[in-house]
Amino acid sequence: MEHSALSLSELNGEIKSILREHTQKKYWVTGEISELKVNYSGHCYLELIEKKPESDQIIARSRATIWAQSFRMIKSYFETTTGQLLREGLGIMVKVSVEFHEVYGLSLNITDIEPTYTVGQLALKKQQIIERLTEEGVIGMNKELEFPAPCHKIAVISSVTAAGYEDFADQLLNNPYGYSFYLKLFPAVMQGEESENSIITALDRVYQYEYFFDAVVIIRGGGSQADLSCFDSYWLAYHITQFPIPVLTGIGHEQDDSVVDLVAHTRLKTPTAVASFLIDQKAQLHVRLEEITDLISSRTRQTFEMNKRKLYDLAGRFHYVVNNFVVQRTKQLELIGYRLSSASRQFLLKKEALIAQKENRLKIQTISIMKNCQYEINTTVKLIRHTIRHFLSNRSQKLELQASRMAYLDPEHILQRGYSITKYKNKALTDASRVNPGEQIETRLYHGTINSTIIKE
Repeated sequence: MEHSALSLSELNGEIKSILREHTQKKYWVTGEISELKVNYSGHCYLELIEKKPESDQIIARSRATIWAQSFRMIKSYFETTTGQLLREGLGIMVKVSVEFHEVYGLSLNITDIEPTYTVGQLALKKQQIIERLTEEGVIGMNKELEFPAPCHKIAVISSVTAAGYEDFADQLLNNPYGYSFYLKLFPAVMQGEESENSIITALDRVYQYEYFFDAVVIIRGGGSQADLSCFDSYWLAYHITQFPIPVLTGIGHEQDDSVVDLVAHTRLKTPTAVASFLIDQKAQLHVRLEEITDLISSRTRQTFEMNKRKLYDLAGRFHYVVNNFVVQRTKQLELIGYRLSSASRQFLLKKEALIAQKENRLKIQTISIMKNCQYEINTTVKLIRHTIRHFLSNRSQKLELQASRMAYLDPEHILQRGYSITKYKNKALTDASRVNPGEQIETRLYHGTINSTIIKE
């Protein structure tokens, strides 16, 4: 069975014709920019999407184009009206025509834009973030922190090259009062797609030194209002609400407050305004200290004058009181002296009688002790003499017995009994095998000595 077939270009041409006949020329369409690219010729290519509000699931997607001539006007109009860059992530309302190309397929040609829709979407998103922070109970946490007085050590989150940072540092460090401040810069990207993560990372680095710094300052010098979108971020705002030390902002936005401004401890318009605030804090503290000093001085003078008057009054009464006191005390002392003298005499008499009595007792006890000691001494002397005589007698008998034994063992006594001593090489000979034939030996008797020559064994 044969079928008639269309070429792909014929089918696409058919679709193009049907779309042209059955679609209006222009539609107002809402969506979110998921991709945006501008090529070298100035044409802008976008991808628009639609999401489910409750889940962010993409339910529609379409390519769109803004040709260079229209893009210049649309971009300028949009950014001037909204204060926002035309960028990815924004919700927009655009006027489009439906285009179908045989090669490139379906796309939307954007010819106009309604900036107020985006403003409303941004305001709605901002309000939703504020409501979420409020429901979570964290929106005012950083504001509840006590601001340190004085605030001396400050962590600064800003771009290294930002003019606002230089102005802030110059105004703070060269203040007319000569107040000292310590600044430490934690560099961060303050605009563009990387700014949110960069500022959060800088906050994390400051957190490592939370017990050192008194406050954190987030400042941004210059730039357009369109660069402020990162300061309406939920996660950046949430990090600030959880930060353990006060956060001050000076991001240069004069018209309204960002979410970061709302959750920060103190919101100021510009970096120099932040510097002025910190200087004023120290100035107010200085004034309070001067007031306290003046109050202490005044109270001290008043107390001194009051006590001085009391002393003068007491001095006037002192002479009379002292004289009266001296007379009374003199009489009391005389009476006490008389009583003391009488009591002392009676006491001494009693003590003398007691001493005499104790002296007699002591003499009697001493004589008795001396007699007892003399008897013990005599007995001890007799015992010592008897012990010594007995010891000497025993020692004399032992010595005599020892002398008798020594005499019995004398070599002369042994020789007298018929024994002899044979010497070989002036040593006593006890083994005959040690002497060889022809050698001399000496034999000692009780009377005389015999020399012999060995003939043979």
